Amino acid sequence: MAARTREKDLTAAQVKELTQALATKREELMDALKSRRSDSAKQETQRGTGDEADQASEDAETALETRLMDRDAKLLREVERALDKVKNNTYGLCEGTEEPIGYARLKLRPWTRYSVTYKEELEREQKRQGEG
Repeated sequence: MAARTREKDLTAAQVKELTQALATKREELMDALKSRRSDSAKQETQRGTGDEADQASEDAETALETRLMDRDAKLLREVERALDKVKNNTYGLCEGTEEPIGYARLKLRPWTRYSVTYKEELEREQKRQGEG
């Protein structure tokens, strides 16, 4: 891909900063997933020692942990996808329009795949499909 020099393109320093933020987030997510898996395994070995109320409470905790693990795993995939885009020199470009995503948006969510305008368009389309 040819080098682009549009005004909204990220500077090398911005890419470096955002890449570091992505790497940090990846480590946090990996640690959280490892910890949750470990806690889940411990809970599994301790199950079955209480009455129905205890069992219901344990089931609710397990369901919550599962949802949190799913959320973290999904976010981890997004973070890794963004890191791959850095390697491929496509980081910071909207996957829908190939236009640059603003630095402010990337600073808030370095793993974002879409510009604000395109994301809003996707959400409007989803609403239309949901209504029809």
